[in-house]
Amino acid sequence: MLGGVDLRELGSQELYRTVSFVFQDVRLLRASVADNIALAVPHADHADVVRAARLANIHDRVLELPRGYDSVIGEDAGLSGGAAQRIALARALLADAPVLVLDEATAFADPQTEQAVRQALATLEGDRTILVIAHRLETIADADTVVMLDDGEIVERGRPSELLARNGRFASFWQSHRSAVAEETDPRGGVLQGDESR
Repeated sequence: MLGGVDLRELGSQELYRTVSFVFQDVRLLRASVADNIALAVPHADHADVVRAARLANIHDRVLELPRGYDSVIGEDAGLSGGAAQRIALARALLADAPVLVLDEATAFADPQTEQAVRQALATLEGDRTILVIAHRLETIADADTVVMLDDGEIVERGRPSELLARNGRFASFWQSHRSAVAEETDPRGGVLQGDESR
């Protein structure tokens, strides 16, 4: 249900006005950074574009490009996967839809950037629902509610701390994730983080 309406009854245009998506596999247009951010709101002014970029923690990176927000993706703007995801996140934040879906949207981000994005989402104004689909558990550590799925079925639901205390499937998943991260070390014995661990 979305606003009391069954999602299956919403047309695609209404759905995309109500829900913004940021996916792991980001597609940016061969257009300026500003135009890419303002894709869903083409008449947005520059201040709004910059505000969205700041919230998505990409503003400083954009300023490093040859022509800043006027730099064209694929011409004079080469971006990493994490930077492209943050451009897509800025686009979604500018669209200001009541529902924001992040599907592995910080998968390519380093831990510091991921934390900055989480803080930005926590400070968003208004009544907004944010759905985060993630395998990296740090991404959902601050969630109000975690829904754990197994083969399409809900197996646990609750706050992260509650689920950890239950010692069920989520706690086992969390523990195995922590163990796997601890074992991913570089030749010097340090734990790999961010893009290096992929």
